[in-house]
Amino acid sequence: MLARIVGPDVLGDRAARDELAATIATFSDRRVERYWALLGVLNGREPFPPQVPAFEWFAAALRAG
Repeated sequence: MLARIVGPDVLGDRAARDELAATIATFSDRRVERYWALLGVLNGREPFPPQVPAFEWFAAALRAG
């Protein structure tokens, strides 16, 4: 499944996978996502489905790969 998301150059390079996982972890904070969801509700927008769990899975898969 991971091979469908990243190219073979990343899959074959442990350092590249770790670096990408760290970047994804930096920008996927559940608290930040919740903040933006609540801000949208206050502004009259429909809540959006959470995206962070998918990115957490992605980072974990990169680390495990």
